Amino acid sequence: MNTLEAIARRKSICSYTGERISEEEMAAILKAANEAPVGMGKYDSLHLTRVENEEMLKELDGAAAKLFGRPGIHPLYGAPTLILVSSKSQNGSLSNVEYSNAAIVAHNMALAATELGVGVCHIWGAVAALNADPELVEKLSLPEGFVPCCGVILGKTEQAYEERTSREGHIGITELL
Repeated sequence: MNTLEAIARRKSICSYTGERISEEEMAAILKAANEAPVGMGKYDSLHLTRVENEEMLKELDGAAAKLFGRPGIHPLYGAPTLILVSSKSQNGSLSNVEYSNAAIVAHNMALAATELGVGVCHIWGAVAALNADPELVEKLSLPEGFVPCCGVILGKTEQAYEERTSREGHIGITELL
C-alpha cells in the first residue's frame, strides 16, 4: 500500500478482538511516530506513553464514560493498547503548536497502523477525561511538565481497510488566487 492509498483507506476502527498487535508492528508504529515532522525539531517536547495494563485501560475508559455522562459506553472500544501523546507545557499551558505536534505524531502512527492492517482510532475525548482526573494522570508517571494531548488505540480487528468512494469535495475550499 502506498501513502495515498493508506490515506484513502484510513478510517477509525471502533471494534477490537482484544488481541494485542505484535512487537514488530508496534516497533513500526512507534518508528512512524518518531518520523513525524515536529515544529522547530523540538522532539524533546513530546512524550509517548504505551498503556496496555488492563486495569489502567478500564479506569481511563470509565473516566471518559463518566465525563460524557454515559456510564455504559466504552470510549476506548475494548482496544488492548493506548498510546498517549503528551506535550511539554510552556508556562503551565499548551499552545496550538504543542497540540499540532501531538496530532501529527498520532496521525503518523494511524497511517502506519493502516498500512499494517492494524486497528487504530485517534482518541481525543478520553484524553480530555484523563486530564480532568489529576490522580489518573499521576498514574502515568509522565516527565514533569508533560500533559496528555491525544492518543491512538491499537489492536487486532476483524474490520478491513477497504477501498471507498473518494471524499474529494467534502471540505469547502476558498481559493485566493
